[in-house]
Amino acid sequence: MTTAWTNREILKSYFRGIIDLQIEYMNNYQDMNNDYRHENEDFIKTVKTTLDEFSCKLSPELKDMYVAKYRDNKPFIEFYNVVAPTGYIMALNKELNALVSKIERPKERLYA
Repeated sequence: MTTAWTNREILKSYFRGIIDLQIEYMNNYQDMNNDYRHENEDFIKTVKTTLDEFSCKLSPELKDMYVAKYRDNKPFIEFYNVVAPTGYIMALNKELNALVSKIERPKERLYA
């Protein structure tokens, strides 16, 4: 399994709840110390912190929109002028992608 953390993969993992599960697992099994954990723990916590700060500014409808987008693969066009004005959603997406782009990724490697 290779780990390539693209912006889309990060957002899918966050809005699908996978990042929360990874953090819960790391908290429950603190004595587990392997290469994956060593190389990814700080990254996963940074993703959680960064995207939680972004999400707390969103209305419940906008949060639901992002969950539907990244969990159910619904296109944003379904939400334009329904959840919020098109321009506002586009500006949020630009801000979100800029935040995710700034997150430093762990070195890509192959895990067996």
